[in-house]
This record gives sequence, structure tokens and C-alpha cells, in this order.
Amino acid sequence: MSGPNAKYGPLARGIRRDLSEKGWVPARFWIVWWTALAVAVVAFYVVLTPVWLGLRGVAWVSELRTRLGNGGQRPA
Repeated sequence: MSGPNAKYGPLARGIRRDLSEKGWVPARFWIVWWTALAVAVVAFYVVLTPVWLGLRGVAWVSELRTRLGNGGQRPA
């Protein structure tokens, strides 16, 4: 293979332009990226974290009630 993409070997097979000439990313892709990132942050940190903490709290209370109900002994 000869040409501007020879240094990339078989990864650049069929590419007719130089891989360093990719150009700018259109603004619409940046908008989509930042919107998706914001939705993911809200979903994981604002919605799912309190749900997870609530489930852990329920499990902790359940275990505490079980231990207190059995006189402090572990269930068999």
C-alpha cells in the first residue's frame, strides 16, 4: 500500500483520504452528546442513587428487626 495511509497498514484499507484530515465535529453531534450525558447524570445520580439507598435502608431495618426478634442471635 502506498499513499498517505500507508502508515496505518490494513486498518486503512479502502480509505481514499488522509486520516488526519477528519475536520471538525458538527455542532449537532456536540449537542446530542452533552444532552445524553446530562440525562445519564440525572438518571444515575439523582434518580437511581436514592432508590439504591432506600433499598439498602430497608434491608438494614429488616436485618435489625430479625436480630432483635431472635434475642440477638443470628437466624439459622
